[in-house]
Amino acid sequence: MKLVEGRLIHGRYRLDSRLAQGGMGEVWKGWDIQLNRPVAIKALRSDLTNAEAKLRRLRAEAHNSANLAHPNIAALFEYYEHDGIGFLIMEYVPSKSLADLFHEQQGGMEPLKLLPILIQTARGLFVAHSHGVIHRDVKPANIMVSDNNDVKITDFGVSYSTDQEQITQDGMVVGTAQYISPEQAQGQQATPQSDIYSLGVVAYEGLAGHRPFTGATPVDIAAAHVNDFVPPLPDSVDVQLREFVMSMLAKDPLDRPSDALVVSRTLARIERRLLDEQTELNASTTTISGTRLPRRIASAPHLPPVARNVADSQTYQKEQ
Repeated sequence: MKLVEGRLIHGRYRLDSRLAQGGMGEVWKGWDIQLNRPVAIKALRSDLTNAEAKLRRLRAEAHNSANLAHPNIAALFEYYEHDGIGFLIMEYVPSKSLADLFHEQQGGMEPLKLLPILIQTARGLFVAHSHGVIHRDVKPANIMVSDNNDVKITDFGVSYSTDQEQITQDGMVVGTAQYISPEQAQGQQATPQSDIYSLGVVAYEGLAGHRPFTGATPVDIAAAHVNDFVPPLPDSVDVQLREFVMSMLAKDPLDRPSDALVVSRTLARIERRLLDEQTELNASTTTISGTRLPRRIASAPHLPPVARNVADSQTYQKEQ
């Protein structure tokens, strides 16, 4: 089957425009002709080598996403196979990615703009972890942010579930080098703390304006996550926020926050404090412009015409 604009998939989903194409397959914007709504369609490319193994990966993504109903996770509507091609029908998220927002920034992002994004992402990850699903590829490109700052986590393509058959081989490194946890970089099994580490890298990048580690190759960057100390965040970052993000980036998973719910709640407390401090600062700096005191204006009570005529006649009689 050739994927072209206008083709109807499963007698229901129309392919409208290709959004992306990669190693696993391609993503289309489509239209659900039954429910009259846009959808995102992820399709496995038919010209892939070792297509059966990649099809198992797509099935695993469908399996892992199926029960993750949460406002901060892009929803999976349906999984369908035809002519050896697998199709994931997902919620269409017409938003920029956090990677796009980082690219638009000059330097670090304001904490009060970044924190709501991190908090929502942590909430979505906690729901996934509660269902035994580890994302394994948390990064800005997989965090979609709407104009209203609503967050959707996307792409569970390399996720792992505790109740599924193992697909990746022992010792295989899974994830993106710039955001990978030390244990993943060493080929160990990812845990919820691995996603917390990756979210910590996202937080670091948002606050500092750059990632904690760079290198000539992905292998060099992954090795830095394992061996190198995390450079300190700028002193301009709030000290409590700075220390908590650094705890998320601890080399030992046991030294990181115990779960993503702790992450979301801690960041929410920091956000509330920063908001209170900003409110107090704004109140203390509000002054009356100029040096002259405002002129006091006194006005007589308003009287209707009849009452005013009576009052005038009474005043006239007294004067007489």
